[in-house]
Amino acid sequence: MTNRHDKLIADAAKKILAPLGFRRKGRSRVWLLDHGWWLTVVEFQPSGWAKGSGLNVAAHWLWIEQEHLSFDYFRRSEPFIEYTSDAQFEPEATRLADSAAHEANRLDQTFISIEAAATVLAMEERGLPEQAQGSWAAYDAGMAMALSGRTDDATALFNSVRDERVRPAVARVEKLLSDPVEFRREADNLIAVHRKVVGLVPRQ
Repeated sequence: MTNRHDKLIADAAKKILAPLGFRRKGRSRVWLLDHGWWLTVVEFQPSGWAKGSGLNVAAHWLWIEQEHLSFDYFRRSEPFIEYTSDAQFEPEATRLADSAAHEANRLDQTFISIEAAATVLAMEERGLPEQAQGSWAAYDAGMAMALSGRTDDATALFNSVRDERVRPAVARVEKLLSDPVEFRREADNLIAVHRKVVGLVPRQ
């Protein structure tokens, strides 16, 4: 039987997020808004210790070879709210869904184009502490720069990657930077494969 708090969360998300284009991922607490090359990810975060929910909202880039969703550009969370009764939790579930919708709109406005994403992600990478630079954020910024036609910036970002976990992803695409058509074809392939892995319909 579905727990009451799970049903209240699902009902609030269906009422507030579904009209914006979000779709629930299976029977999970994750709702996705599909932008083609990226997703808005809303997670009504559960706890292993209590009934209730927190909230995480982030952008997830699809130009990567992996089998899971990740919070690639994370800016908003809400603390865990414990369920004590329907009367207490129903307005909290609505508030969390409203907060998710507000943040989703902000992400839509931030990443209105691949060019905008390139600028924002490059600034994000430069703003990280030095010890945190040169990892996935640099890869994401490099991908956006390359797809925006800013090859020199993409090259610099890919060259800055020193995280060994990220180097294979960089190696797959950086050799194609001199050929924008081939680079875009490879990016489209990465996106298509990842979309299938996470259960999205093919791009039109």
